[in-house]
Amino acid sequence: MIEIAYQTISYGSSGEDVKKLQESLNEKGYSLTVDGIFGSKTRAAVEDYQRKNGLNVDGIVGSKTWGSINSKSTTTTTTTASKPATSTAAGGNSSTRPEYEKSQAVKDAEAEIEDWEKNKPGAYESKYDDEIDRLVEDILSREDFRYDMQSDPLYQQYRQMYMENGQKAMRDTVGQAAALTGGYANSYAVTAGNQAYADYLDELNGIALDLRDRAYEMYVDEGEKLIADITILRDLEGDEYEKYLNTLEQYYADGDYLFKKLVEMSDAEFEAFVAQVEAWESDRDYEFKKYQDDLDRQEFEAEMAFKESEAARDQANKDRAAAQKSSGSGSSSSSSKKTKSTNEYTVYPETYKQYVAMTGNGRIYTEEMFMKDENAKKKYGTYKNYLKVMYDKYA
Repeated sequence: MIEIAYQTISYGSSGEDVKKLQESLNEKGYSLTVDGIFGSKTRAAVEDYQRKNGLNVDGIVGSKTWGSINSKSTTTTTTTASKPATSTAAGGNSSTRPEYEKSQAVKDAEAEIEDWEKNKPGAYESKYDDEIDRLVEDILSREDFRYDMQSDPLYQQYRQMYMENGQKAMRDTVGQAAALTGGYANSYAVTAGNQAYADYLDELNGIALDLRDRAYEMYVDEGEKLIADITILRDLEGDEYEKYLNTLEQYYADGDYLFKKLVEMSDAEFEAFVAQVEAWESDRDYEFKKYQDDLDRQEFEAEMAFKESEAARDQANKDRAAAQKSSGSGSSSSSSKKTKSTNEYTVYPETYKQYVAMTGNGRIYTEEMFMKDENAKKKYGTYKNYLKVMYDKYA
């Protein structure tokens, strides 16, 4: 007979044993998704099955529930988490106490956290600080506005052109005035020529003021451009820093998720382990009680056998006494002598029941217990020899 080891599973468990449970329950009329996860639907099906089959309704699938589910199935259930059954001092068979071991899923979750910690974003590094500092320095070190016409190439071009045009206008005006007076120069002609020249110089002064205004506008525009460039760079800097903060926030959000996932998985796994230990202890108590009941039954049977033996002896003595009484004193004397002259020998018991019947003592090994005790077999050889020694010792 092949002994089958069952893993105790409950709400929160997962793996191949849960799949086997779901498949077995589906064979008995339930409609579960075979996903290997012991969820609320699987627990409800287990409790319903336990209720219908006279089992303790606790939603925990221990050896009793496994045995009931597979009682009419030829499929054997194996598990890597349960250890092989071993003999106990009580004489029964019981699996070893469950030991907690992290599942691969929990180990994977811990590895994910280790990887997460290694990938923490570094300190923020700006791509625009140097350029912003340079522009600020340009603004702070910028000289006040100054305009020098003599150093303005454009003004010099205008001056050269207007002076030449003024001199030409002066000459033309003097010539025209002289022509009116017969070709002779006079004060009117000179005055008119100078006035024409002065008009050009006045226009040149107006152009100089325009050039100064234009230079000032350019100075102001240049300052505003520096400020605009700084504003753009600061906006870009703000966008980059916001991206960094979002990355950092997402990093810690991922960490919170991984830690929460690990804690929930570990808690559920440990709760399942605690339930498995409790179920194992419950099964162990059941097996021990069963063993005690077997001992009580054996003692009761031995006591009954002893009483029957005593009754048989009493009846035999009564019959012997009646026979002696009917045979008379002579016959009694002759019988007594015959008994003394007869070779006496001891009849030993060959079975446990015979031993109990002959001695009234049931506190020795049964044959089954004797065969399990290697020291007893080594010392006495056979169970009959053991019974002989015990008989001589206690009878």
